[in-house]
Amino acid sequence: MIIEPPLTVLIANIYLTGRSGTEVVTREVAFALRRAGHRPIVYAAGLGPIAQEIQARGIPVTDDISTIAADVDIIHGNHNQVTAIAAARFPNAPALYFAHDFTAWHSAPPFLANIWKYVAVDDTVAERLQFEAGIPADRIVTLLNAIDTDRFALGPPLPERPRRALAFAKNVQHLHAVRTACERHDITLDVAGGIVGDLVNEPELLLPQYDLLFTSALSALEAMACGRAVVVCDGRGLAGMARSDNWDAWRRRNFGLGVLQRRLSPDAISAEIDRYDAIDAAEVTRKTRQEAEMARWLDACLSLYDEAIRQHRAAPPIARDLNLSLARHMQTWLPKPEPIWPWMTEREELLARLAQPIEPIPIELKSVKLDEPVSLAQADDPESFVRLTGFSAIEQWGVWTVGDLATVECTLPVEAAPTSLRLSVVPFLYRRRSKVAVELFVNGMKAERRLFRPTVRGAPLFVPQDWLMTLPGEVVPGSSLTIGFRIENPASPVQLGLSSDDRRLGLGLCQIELKQ
Repeated sequence: MIIEPPLTVLIANIYLTGRSGTEVVTREVAFALRRAGHRPIVYAAGLGPIAQEIQARGIPVTDDISTIAADVDIIHGNHNQVTAIAAARFPNAPALYFAHDFTAWHSAPPFLANIWKYVAVDDTVAERLQFEAGIPADRIVTLLNAIDTDRFALGPPLPERPRRALAFAKNVQHLHAVRTACERHDITLDVAGGIVGDLVNEPELLLPQYDLLFTSALSALEAMACGRAVVVCDGRGLAGMARSDNWDAWRRRNFGLGVLQRRLSPDAISAEIDRYDAIDAAEVTRKTRQEAEMARWLDACLSLYDEAIRQHRAAPPIARDLNLSLARHMQTWLPKPEPIWPWMTEREELLARLAQPIEPIPIELKSVKLDEPVSLAQADDPESFVRLTGFSAIEQWGVWTVGDLATVECTLPVEAAPTSLRLSVVPFLYRRRSKVAVELFVNGMKAERRLFRPTVRGAPLFVPQDWLMTLPGEVVPGSSLTIGFRIENPASPVQLGLSSDDRRLGLGLCQIELKQ
């Protein structure tokens, strides 16, 4: 017998500051529970616009677990640390842990006595739970992602050949290949996503305007529901055109990491565009709207809630087991000398990469000629000369560093070695951010540190500045050159009240010139 509503469900998510997959899922689950007559409460460590959207539906949202004064019936946890906090606050409530990601440390499962089942959003994540975390198969449930088909309504019928395409960019490594392939097919391409400073708040209104989407995971499912053709890809790799004969298998992998197994290249993307078929895309849409509908997902989720609550009431974990599991969790995840927090480990590894020689660059990069500036502007095809890591998507003027670390790799000419380097850069300055500190590395060796400030009092802040430096003598003609940047204080436009762009910007790069 299913427990009658209303259930009080505490949904715990790491943050609600952007538009990531789990943030969108948190909102949709909260809305679906409210429509079904239940009482969702959302807890997240960081709040932003999507939290406001949830609150606008009359659903409580908090970033302070102590403000939840009433008991909850069940905890719906999406990430490691916030699930543990919720479980500690409500030790007498059962919990379901929903695992959304195969690699992220904050999606690693917590081992707490009041977690009844671990719910994987696809088969790839289920394998992480079983084969990396050691969770027995009988404690793992796979509940595939779903979408609200009322919100993501059918768009207009597709044309015989695609004319307009949209690439969603949560990373940027695929954009050059996608852009080149679309140019070959005379397809107009737009790019959207937080990493390019264009966070999409209402994708249900945007998606139907396009014939073809380049995206992955939940946004791929949303595009299919709107009747769009989808090439499943992102910066991690390429799957291909979603078709009726691969939809079932790819959905089992959430159109994500488990199917993104092919290398990205303009030729590979172009071949998938050639597979565009408006009739087959309509069949994909039919399957998506029938089998990935939110109402079916909610029924399955409520059945899990019901079983967890009943079994918890019949045999609740004893206090000793609850306390021991929480102590072990804290022992694993709280700071200690070694090993340190996972995000700190990631940062240390990235810093170490800057201090190490880089492997030679593949020969497909053209060599940079001496005394001829390489423009980083989008129209000048900079990726044929340089390989960028830690940067946002290339824009009309150049490219921004995103986060703490970024590198530029290029191949030197064989005729002679450069003696100096000139960079044309735009520090991300603003009235409430009057300085940007940057360390520069050349082939892993620290070269200079510079503190950027406005050049003239009252002058515009977003103006290029030259950065000149002498290169070390061991630079060899025909070898590779790696320029590394460590930004000491990156900041996002949303922090400064400029826009909803949440990229952590530091230095814009306009030109690189190797001088003799």
